[in-house]
Amino acid sequence: MGCASSSPKETATITAAPPKKTNNDNVDMENTTKKRERETTGGTEAMAAGISVSLASSDAENINPNNNNNQNGVNNNNNNSNKQTSNASSPQPNKSSSPQNPIPPTSASSPGSNPVKVGNLSLRYAALTHRGRDPDFPTKPNQDRFGHHRNPHSAFFAVYDGHGPHGEKCSDFVRGRLPQLLKTNLQNWKDRRNNNGSNNGEEFFLSVDDIHDSLHDAHIDCNDELRRSEIDDRHSGTTSVGVYLHDDRMTVANVGDSRIVLGTLASSSPSDGRSSIQAIPLSKDHTPYRQDEASRCVSSGARILSFGQIDPAAKDDTEDDDDDDDDVEDPPRVWARDGKYPGTAFTRSIGDSVAERFGVCAEPEMLTLPVSTDERLLVLASDGVFDVLSNQAVVDLCYAYRSDPVRAAEAIVERSHEEWLLNDDCCEDDANYDDMTVVIVYFHHKGVNDEDHNITTETTNGGGEDVKAPPRQPRPKGKRVRQKTLQNLEEMGQ
Repeated sequence: MGCASSSPKETATITAAPPKKTNNDNVDMENTTKKRERETTGGTEAMAAGISVSLASSDAENINPNNNNNQNGVNNNNNNSNKQTSNASSPQPNKSSSPQNPIPPTSASSPGSNPVKVGNLSLRYAALTHRGRDPDFPTKPNQDRFGHHRNPHSAFFAVYDGHGPHGEKCSDFVRGRLPQLLKTNLQNWKDRRNNNGSNNGEEFFLSVDDIHDSLHDAHIDCNDELRRSEIDDRHSGTTSVGVYLHDDRMTVANVGDSRIVLGTLASSSPSDGRSSIQAIPLSKDHTPYRQDEASRCVSSGARILSFGQIDPAAKDDTEDDDDDDDDVEDPPRVWARDGKYPGTAFTRSIGDSVAERFGVCAEPEMLTLPVSTDERLLVLASDGVFDVLSNQAVVDLCYAYRSDPVRAAEAIVERSHEEWLLNDDCCEDDANYDDMTVVIVYFHHKGVNDEDHNITTETTNGGGEDVKAPPRQPRPKGKRVRQKTLQNLEEMGQ
């Protein structure tokens, strides 16, 4: 998906693992931001590595890098990580969807309705995950996870979308370990800079290069640690999309096909003279649809073929008798030259040790931007959301419910669920849909009132107490999305 050329961004730093980015993918980074040379940023501290694994917890632990009360920075109360229900910490009661298509309970987390300070930034945020449904696997666990971690100086928000037979174990592992590794790497860089004798006794602040190196190494090391763990990651793994907020800047790191989108005040107004909120994608999906990604895998010995191309007979056998093949998405996948494996529909992940032999890697693509007063929100979500909702539709929903972050997250899950049912033209009992997870971060700028800009997104009644979601935009019926990785080799007749 391309982004509008009238982006308000003026500066950006992009770091990508080989091969280099191209401009013909779902995000045109050159049109999103103007590239700039890296420079030393303002002051930063190592991020808080605390993580709330208990889904009933209202917020991630706040851990200062110099606080020794919790050496590993993790709340190990993770017994509820795979449960379907949890008490949500929310400014308002949970609002359910229509009785015709009820949504199963979700797990939510939020610090509340009041903004929190992170460095010079003032934030409100909420996170919510909702278990998907597979009629052939009624006890399917939720393989998505979210993380939000902050200290007074910086914050890290992330979404992890597990896949494969042990995907929930992989996403759990990465959610717990990646923030720790990032915290350690940032602190190591800071200590190194402060001890090199070139700062005349003043504290040295981390550069963009330092932060990019810290994020890169954290992902690679996390992948290595997962490989050495007791988790079987041969055909399982997880995506990871995260944003590190620091010094009035945001640094995005992405592995896989989850996504992060910025909601910003459009610099050019519509014809009626009113302002609008513009969705700007900050990540590019890592799939074989991207020529650069496919080329890397091919150079590592992979074949890029869809189910139908690699084995038409096996594809036909996997469909129901009354199923229309034309309604089922059959994306390109990564295959070995000598066999029908691993069959991943993504080209980067943490885990997936078999697919790694054929170019699937854990190298993150990174982007650094300033947080200007035009920025209103960030939304991170798994493909259970972005497979059925456009970037703009998600941002519009976030902005319509900006007074209540948890309700905004609920609205996105509800709308996604509705789209999945419409996509399959079925009711809940017959539905097959993906896990849906979203993290929303709202920016609050001193002296800036959105009502002064006459924003077009929100619709209210009377004094604005009854917020209504933007209407559902008519869109062509999409193709049902097949799983992104093979659950077992029997699916291909082996």
